[in-house]
Amino acid sequence: MNSKIIAAAVAAALALACVPALSACSSEPTVKYTLYSAADEKIRTDSFAPDASAPTGEEAPEAAPEGAYYVVTGYSGRPADVVIPAQLNGAPVYGVASEAFGNCRYMQTLEIEEGVSYAGQAAFVFCTLLSEVTIPSSMNVADSMFAGCLSLESVNLAEGITSIGNRAFEGCTSLKDINADEDFAVNFPSTLTYIGGHAFYDCNVLSGDIVIPDKVTSISLYSFSRCYKITSVSMGPDVTEIGFGAFGGCFGLESITLSPSLEKIGEYAFSNTYAMQSITLPGSVSYVGMNAFMSSGVASVIVPQGKAAWLYTRDIASDDSETPENEAALPGSDEAESWLFDFSFDGSRDYKGYLPSFELSSPDKAADYFKNSCLEAYWYFVTPQG
Repeated sequence: MNSKIIAAAVAAALALACVPALSACSSEPTVKYTLYSAADEKIRTDSFAPDASAPTGEEAPEAAPEGAYYVVTGYSGRPADVVIPAQLNGAPVYGVASEAFGNCRYMQTLEIEEGVSYAGQAAFVFCTLLSEVTIPSSMNVADSMFAGCLSLESVNLAEGITSIGNRAFEGCTSLKDINADEDFAVNFPSTLTYIGGHAFYDCNVLSGDIVIPDKVTSISLYSFSRCYKITSVSMGPDVTEIGFGAFGGCFGLESITLSPSLEKIGEYAFSNTYAMQSITLPGSVSYVGMNAFMSSGVASVIVPQGKAAWLYTRDIASDDSETPENEAALPGSDEAESWLFDFSFDGSRDYKGYLPSFELSSPDKAADYFKNSCLEAYWYFVTPQG
C-alpha cells in the first residue's frame, strides 16, 4: 500500500478518536467557571487552568464585578490534576454544578479548597481515573458525587463535614482509604451526622474497622452493603435505626457493636454476613425486620433479659403518610391479629405469633429462631406485663 495512503488512513483514525463531546484531543485543558451577579444572573463563562493558576485563552477575563461569584460548570480538554479554589479573579467560588465533571475520563486528583460551599448531584460521577480527593469542611458530600469513580482509592474528608449523600461513593471499587492513619483505614469526621443510602455500596476493597461517629442517628438502607472486607463495626450512642440491607453482603464482617439507643433493625440488615458469629441486641430494640439475619453466620443472639416477641407477616408499624388514617397497629392488639406469623417450637404443633421470653433466653436458640424457624417474620419485642 502507498505510504501516502497509509499516512492518510492513520490521520483519519486519529481524527475519529477525537470525540467532540469528550473534548477535543488537541485542546488545552481548562476548567470552566460561570460568573453570576449578586442577583444570580449569568454574566459569562471564564476558563482557567485545571490548577486555577492562570486563565486560558487569548485574553484574561475582566475582573469580576462587586458581589459576583463563580460556579464551576464544566471542563474542556483533558484536565488531570484539578484544584478548585475558594477565590478566583476577585470573586468567591461558591460551588460545583451538578454533573460538571460527569464522565471526565482524564482527571486523576481533585482538591477543593476551604470555603467552596457546595457540590451539585453527581458532580464528579464516573470520573474513572480519579484516584485521590480532598473535600473541605465548608462542603458536604453530595448525592452521587463520586459514584462510579472506579479508580478512587483515597478520600480526605475534613472535620466539619456533616453529611455524606445518597450513593455518594457507590461503585467506588478501589476505595480503601478515608482519612487513613496508622491505626485505621477509615476515620469519618467526628462532625458527621448523616450517611446516605447506598453511600458506600459495593466499595468492596474498603476494609478493617468502621466506627460510626457519635452524631449519626441512623444507618441508611444499603449504606455499607457489599463492603466485603469490613471486619468490624461500632456505633455511636445516638443510632436508633439500621436500614434495609445496610450491612448485607459484608462477607468479612466478624463483629458489630450496636448503639445502646438502637430501636429498629431493618429487613436484610445483616444478610449474607457469613463471618459474624454473634450479636447482642440492646434493651432499646423494639423491632427486627424480616430476613435480617438471612444466610448469616450468627449462632448466638443475645436478647435483652425478659423480652418476649410478637411475630407478624408484615410490618405492622408502617403508616402510609399519604393518607390521613393511621394504618399502624400495636403488637398484640386486635388490629394486628390477622397478620400473626405461624411457627412451631419443635415441629409438633403450630403457634400463632408470640414467642415468650423464656424461649429467647438461650442465645443459640434465639439465633435459630432468627435464622431458621422465624426467618421471614417481622419481630416486635415487648416486655410482658404482669
